[in-house]
Amino acid sequence: MTLEPFSRSLTGSRERPVVTLARRYAAPPRDVWDALTDPVRLTRWLGAVERDALDPDRVTVRVADAPDSPAEARVRSCVPPETLLLDWEWDTEEPSVVAVTLRADGGGTFLTLEHRLGEPDHAADYGGGWEQHLGALVALFGGEQPAPATSAWAGMTARPLEIEIDLPRTPEEVWPAFASASGLRRWWWNHWDDVEIAADVRPGGSYRFAAPGAGIVVEGRYLAVEAPSHLAFTWRWSDADGQSVDEACDLELLRVGGGCRVRLRHTGPWSDDAPAESYRQGWEFVFGALRRAVDDGGAA
Repeated sequence: MTLEPFSRSLTGSRERPVVTLARRYAAPPRDVWDALTDPVRLTRWLGAVERDALDPDRVTVRVADAPDSPAEARVRSCVPPETLLLDWEWDTEEPSVVAVTLRADGGGTFLTLEHRLGEPDHAADYGGGWEQHLGALVALFGGEQPAPATSAWAGMTARPLEIEIDLPRTPEEVWPAFASASGLRRWWWNHWDDVEIAADVRPGGSYRFAAPGAGIVVEGRYLAVEAPSHLAFTWRWSDADGQSVDEACDLELLRVGGGCRVRLRHTGPWSDDAPAESYRQGWEFVFGALRRAVDDGGAA
């Protein structure tokens, strides 16, 4: 699966959403890194950044469209030119975390920004805001700044699909059913004979489920892999009607008694309830196959 030039995803939980954006830039990682960390270049796409004289790891960020409402950030980790991790505080919000990762892509760079929010109310605002700023960053490398799609973020936060299923196995026993190609083959679309499953289960790794006879492909990339309790991944459904966009899934495996509760959250920029209802029927069907695989002797 090739990386898309731009993608947006909403994962996490209802209480603690995670906003993720990925964008390709026509510049090498060190040049993009410099644009992220040099105060002069930061003003051209984000806003004024002022370092605390007494604490150099702490900065004040005054974004260009709200200079009188600054955010406070502390550098938790910095590995040039690959990763930057910030503790983030803004106004009276619960503290949150911003993680930026750079990855070389030929002569360019894929930048992934993940904002792990501490409360549910501002996911759409942060999604649209970060999209606007990362779009402005394109102009530093000779590109044309795209228009942000704030309506997409509103749809992603408005109609999440949430499903739970209880299984008589521990999270450790159920985990391989989601986190390995061999485990997935035991239950995913197993009512068809021609299903092809590939899964590179690691952050940034890709997966692809194909049913050629039905003309259906689901593919995406893993955003979070935390064994044996959490998977998050982008989701792109393709069939004769086209491809879905900006969809993502978050799976939690919770220990309940001697068993496991699987909690799924599927999001997309849906303008009505029809896509979520269609996906609900699909997820309930494949979870039924998962339950039968577990009942038949485990999930691995």
